[in-house]
Amino acid sequence: MTVSQSPISQNASPSRPPLYVASPPLDTTTGRPIIQRILIANRGEIAVRIIQTCRKLNISTVAVYVTEDSSSRHIREADIAICLGSLSRTTDDYPEQEANNPGNPFLNIPLLIRTALSTQSHAIHPGYGYLSENASFATAVRAAGLIFLGPSTTALTSLGDKRAAKTYLRTHAPAVPLIPGFVGTSQTPADLITAATEIGFPVILKASAGGGGKGMRIVHEPSRLEGELERAHSEAERAFGQKDCILEKFIAAAKHIEIQIVGDEHGTIIAFGERDCSVQRRHQKVVEETPCEFLTDGMRREMCDTAVRIGELIQYAGAGTVEFVVDVQTRRFYFLEVNARLQVEHPITEEVMGWDLVALQVYVAAGGQLKDLPGLEGGGLKAPAQGHAIECRLCAEDPKNNFFPEHGRIQLWRPADGILGPGRDVRYETAIQTGAEVSINFDSMIAKIVIWAPTRALAIEKMSGVLAQTACVGVKTNQLFLQRCLLSPEFRKPTYTTAFISSHLEQLLQFPEVPLQESLPLIPSLVIRNLAETGNTRGRPFQHIRRQFRNQPCDPVNIHYDIVTTITGPQAGTSSICVWDPPAAGQSPNLKHVRILPVPAETEPGSAAAHYNTISNTLRGGSIKAVTPRTMCIDSLQPTEASSNPSSLPSTFTIKVSVDGRRIGAHVAIPSLGIATGMADRPQRIYCHSPSFGTYMEFQRDSPLLFAESRRRDATTEEAGKRTVTAPMPCKILSIETKNGDLVKAGQVVMMIEISPWRKGDAVEEGRVLCSVV
Repeated sequence: MTVSQSPISQNASPSRPPLYVASPPLDTTTGRPIIQRILIANRGEIAVRIIQTCRKLNISTVAVYVTEDSSSRHIREADIAICLGSLSRTTDDYPEQEANNPGNPFLNIPLLIRTALSTQSHAIHPGYGYLSENASFATAVRAAGLIFLGPSTTALTSLGDKRAAKTYLRTHAPAVPLIPGFVGTSQTPADLITAATEIGFPVILKASAGGGGKGMRIVHEPSRLEGELERAHSEAERAFGQKDCILEKFIAAAKHIEIQIVGDEHGTIIAFGERDCSVQRRHQKVVEETPCEFLTDGMRREMCDTAVRIGELIQYAGAGTVEFVVDVQTRRFYFLEVNARLQVEHPITEEVMGWDLVALQVYVAAGGQLKDLPGLEGGGLKAPAQGHAIECRLCAEDPKNNFFPEHGRIQLWRPADGILGPGRDVRYETAIQTGAEVSINFDSMIAKIVIWAPTRALAIEKMSGVLAQTACVGVKTNQLFLQRCLLSPEFRKPTYTTAFISSHLEQLLQFPEVPLQESLPLIPSLVIRNLAETGNTRGRPFQHIRRQFRNQPCDPVNIHYDIVTTITGPQAGTSSICVWDPPAAGQSPNLKHVRILPVPAETEPGSAAAHYNTISNTLRGGSIKAVTPRTMCIDSLQPTEASSNPSSLPSTFTIKVSVDGRRIGAHVAIPSLGIATGMADRPQRIYCHSPSFGTYMEFQRDSPLLFAESRRRDATTEEAGKRTVTAPMPCKILSIETKNGDLVKAGQVVMMIEISPWRKGDAVEEGRVLCSVV
């Protein structure tokens, strides 16, 4: 079956019908739906996504969660929410029948089935990851009398596991091209080194039981294989409950292309086109698009036919993906794996094909025949692909620190505004909200942003604009990095490969030059002062006396000024003095005049008093008068839409201001609003997202004395830091090679971490001291 691209209007926003939601068949005996309640054995955005479709189908949903994830949106949106306990539970916390499954409740098969039965659920949807491709889970679900929203156990055992898939296809479908690899089952380093040498380095290790880049390592030489195998085993076991890995030849100049298939229990398999997933970091996808303009119609037809042939071979039922590696040099493709589940990137296929894939999962699980649906008559897809869709994975990670995951509180979450905001052509797939916690215990992806446009060029421009306007404030993300990827000239070429990010990393990490960039530090100071002036003064001593009044009218330093330090962004680490001129008679309160100059260097490093005097003397010397004042006019300053529980969340505002006649807008989050409105002499953190910059910047506002004191503390901390090793990211301790008090030499391994009072297996937050060298 061929999926082709049809002509479409070049209108940037043509009217499109909603996704087709297939209604599942009814029970012929009772006349009621076969599936009336679904337990979702997953969390986060995929759980929210499933709930949305179930709501359209009038199907009740049961969400499960752990205490570490209690702020996730899927808990609130489901009809029933059940807490499964904590990720840190031990065997003592479980009933006897579950004692063999301690740890992560999402991997505890008896617990999940017991929860489904206790809530009178009819089916279980596994989402992706966790147990979604676990044959034992599918078997146990069906043995309990429940419907598993996934393929048969036979399909999972045949192709759900990477090693089993290749073995099965070698025997039953030798015409399917396979990547050269190790066909044995041994996990012994010596055997794998021998196999890798025969295949030829570089090779790649992959977790046999899962995907998503978990348990995947590229190995370039024999000496590195044993260490990388140990890390791959550990990561695979934690993510999928199984540690086995396979070994394959690594194809450097390759595209990662996958074909979406849906099958029913009556033998019909339909291909819903391809997705290009070649923009990857750490072997994980971050940008996906469809269709793939690199493919010719002949290649597309051949790959779709191969995917359908594989599905028919194992009588595949449900939604699945057949993945291929395409060598861009030879244009030959090789079978990679079958993902026997719903993929993270399924929404882009939905957007160009017009089908709700979650609804199709429910439809076929209830026994529906695909050929009975309009547009699929006879078992073939009648409507061609329409337009172009792109998905970007917004992840809590630091691109400048090897994409290490981040965690913390989302101070502000706000989708794009105006015509670029959520609508038929813009989808936000997420479970976060303002005030939510991004935990170290889960995957770093916090949202998927999906857009549709008539052409690829329009889709790229629309996605870059949506990303820039999306405010995700408080945790480091790859937001700006994604925009740099989209706007890269190399991404515009359909021939880009999986090496795109690694080959252009330096350019992709650069901060863009934006208008009024040097004026951004003025925004925090302006907002703080405006809130202090307009805030509630009831109960404040001497409330009729202006704030920061000094009884020294002849002292030149008796002026209003703040020191603003840029914490993140291109000017990170720089501090500026913002001096606010007193208002002239009759001047509008919205009109401000401000002078900005850099903080003078310390004359005596580490001395707070000396640095404070240096700043004061700079202002007393009159040099500030030589600085041309900037005119700022507050066009609007309004509270951002608040949550249902504003008392426990940071205060957020949207400001539009003109600087010397040029307009700039920003979303501002202030975690300690009480401090801000009181202008107390305490440091104030301010987060500022500017669409013109494309991400948020973090600032700290200080009084001069506080600023000088903080520099003294920083110097002390820096000296202490030379003797300690801190966690570079949220991690786990894999092994400890020394004991407290041991004498160590330069270059000696002290501990191995996966990214002392510590114990093997401990979860460690970023920045925590791991050990001290005395």
